[in-house]
Amino acid sequence: MLRVLAGAIPRGMVGRAQQGPAITINAHPMESKRMPPASLQVWQDAERLLQAQNQEAAGAAYSSLLQDPDWRLPACLRLSSLALEAERLREAVELVLRASQSQASEQDAALLEALCRQLIELGELQAALECARSSAITGARDPAVLAGVGQLLSDQSFPDQALPLLQRARELVDDSADLRYQIGLCRMYSGDLAAAAAELDGCLRLDADFAPAQRIRSKLRRQTPDDNHVTALRAAVARTPGGAGSPLLHYALFKELDDLGETQAAWQSLQAGMRMRRAEVHFDEEAEEALFECLLQPLSDVHAAEPADHSHGPVPIFIVGMPRSGTTLLERILGSHPQVADAGELRDFNFQLRWACDQVGGPHLDLDLARSAREADLAEVGRRYLSHTQWYANGRDFYTDKLPANFIHVGHIAQALPRARILHMVREPMDTCFSNLKELFADAYPHSYDQGEMARHFLRYQALMAHWHARFPGRILDVHYDRLVAQPEAVARQVLAHCGLDWDPSVLAIEARSGAVATASSVQMREPIHARFVGQWRRYEAQLQPLLKALGEAAR
Repeated sequence: MLRVLAGAIPRGMVGRAQQGPAITINAHPMESKRMPPASLQVWQDAERLLQAQNQEAAGAAYSSLLQDPDWRLPACLRLSSLALEAERLREAVELVLRASQSQASEQDAALLEALCRQLIELGELQAALECARSSAITGARDPAVLAGVGQLLSDQSFPDQALPLLQRARELVDDSADLRYQIGLCRMYSGDLAAAAAELDGCLRLDADFAPAQRIRSKLRRQTPDDNHVTALRAAVARTPGGAGSPLLHYALFKELDDLGETQAAWQSLQAGMRMRRAEVHFDEEAEEALFECLLQPLSDVHAAEPADHSHGPVPIFIVGMPRSGTTLLERILGSHPQVADAGELRDFNFQLRWACDQVGGPHLDLDLARSAREADLAEVGRRYLSHTQWYANGRDFYTDKLPANFIHVGHIAQALPRARILHMVREPMDTCFSNLKELFADAYPHSYDQGEMARHFLRYQALMAHWHARFPGRILDVHYDRLVAQPEAVARQVLAHCGLDWDPSVLAIEARSGAVATASSVQMREPIHARFVGQWRRYEAQLQPLLKALGEAAR
């Protein structure tokens, strides 16, 4: 789930060097009579070997514990991490799933938290949710475990499941700025904006410089001259010049000043925030250019999926495009149809492509994976994707996968999933790019903090989508944002027809819907469909001349 930077635990990278999950056997609740001394000694020896960087010997020692049911879960977790370090992704997944088979009898909540985290890290979200629902976790007395699992669930867009754990953690520690913030975030994602504001206010009473709370509070509503936080934000900026939270504070100040129409001061804050954030992120533009060039090469049909492979079960609807182009609005419209479940921003396709190529790496497509994917069994990718996502449909015939960055995977998706529908959200270039520039993202889109880099990325995206249209005629429906907000019924009818769905007028009443929205558009999706954001960039036309020039003819 790619969302606004909000102070969450950063998502890991599959295959990143790691020390393995935190497993403290000394705190294991098993009675000593159930803990054979020999097995305990083997575990301790394995831990010493791991600390000494002797992975091969440590792995052999952990493997010897797999036949002992009391030690299988922690041993599998350690072996899974070792497999990742050795770049054996399939083996790592197999081992963590084997560990999850032992979770029902496990009572060590900290150990189950480590399992939950590793399952999420490896794309096994359904098994992670089952782990998080275990009585050992829901009944835990350790606030760190409750908060840790609660935050994991919130990060994966399950705020309703996260909330009870976070609230229980707060009860056990009396009060905490961080827990108030996390609870406020869940309240916002669930649509309870008043409760979210109360929690964030409480967080800032405990810690006035809690930058993530300042940032999210600014987004909960449109600020007015009589009711805003500009003075508090300016004071926080002055107290923490150049600190870790400074970009968040500058983006929050931009948002509030922009609401108030103070565009000159707003732009100064945005420019400062962009500059600071750009210094924090890594963006290799040459690597991105090489990746897009690779994707523009002709695809082979050798490993394309056969329709018969996927002729049953719910059908995925992919919503792709640039972030901040209206993809969440389109998903809310589709999810209002009685035959469609909106699943949010799923990372499963990239996970399963990595599994098929047995290639570790980050949550996004990179050049090495793109090259490997040319020889991948895309039919197998499709089967695994469906097996990992169809549960989201919850009995309905269709479900959405609204990860904007999946535009880069359209060629793989079209071949791997013959029945999938693909909707491409298209928004006016300057509005799209400006909307990206004024958002601070958590773990993606590092090109969005510089006008030139933003423009060049947009041009590469535009060329790639033109390529996909030519390669797969008729598979992709362009949905134009400006027309959608001006003529919602006409466009919605076209979208439903493309997906094979009958017309239902309820799709236009998005403001009446409940349910979580864990994206940068969370607050906006509680409003009726409107055209307020069309042409928003023109308020800053003078400041956006570098962007306009870099886009060239594409901006016309």
